[in-house]
Amino acid sequence: ILTLFLDRKRGLLFENVSPDGSHPDCMDGRLIAPGHGIEATWFVMDIARRTNDTATINKAADVALNLMEYGWDEKYGGIFYSMDADGHPMQQLDWDQKLWWVHAEALIAAAMAFQLTGRKDCWAWYRKLHDYTWARYPDPKYGEWFGYLNRQDEVLLNLKGGKWKGCFHVPRSLFRLQCIFKELAESAAGNK
Repeated sequence: ILTLFLDRKRGLLFENVSPDGSHPDCMDGRLIAPGHGIEATWFVMDIARRTNDTATINKAADVALNLMEYGWDEKYGGIFYSMDADGHPMQQLDWDQKLWWVHAEALIAAAMAFQLTGRKDCWAWYRKLHDYTWARYPDPKYGEWFGYLNRQDEVLLNLKGGKWKGCFHVPRSLFRLQCIFKELAESAAGNK
């Protein structure tokens, strides 16, 4: 993930690469899916944590923040579903939607990056994502999260489940975040 799919110059993970790691100049070759990349970075951080590999943890944290920054919609907020690395028009018609799972995974990545590095930029991204996510996705009337927002952060589909929107990302995110914050609280209590 941090070798073949990582473009070192841009600090971004590409969705598709050639076997040699190059990026074909086509829509699939330029595709950045921030959510997939961000999710992958917390997987990498979790593995690196188990072996005390701080260099890999920091590298994965950097890539996660780069993807968050790259994918962030400066006009309305939230992370775009997919983007073209060179700014060309997208093949995917849903490219500018803000999906629930992308934000759920980004919350884990930012919190884990903060936990493992103590970096203030990781915490700042966690807070930004937290404020955005909790203001938009949870349904205050019936519970659960809406899955799909349009570019302007309005609920695009009010369904809570379907072929792609299931009961996976939200519970996993809440569970992982609970574990991270419990460990941070225990660590802070032990340092007093």
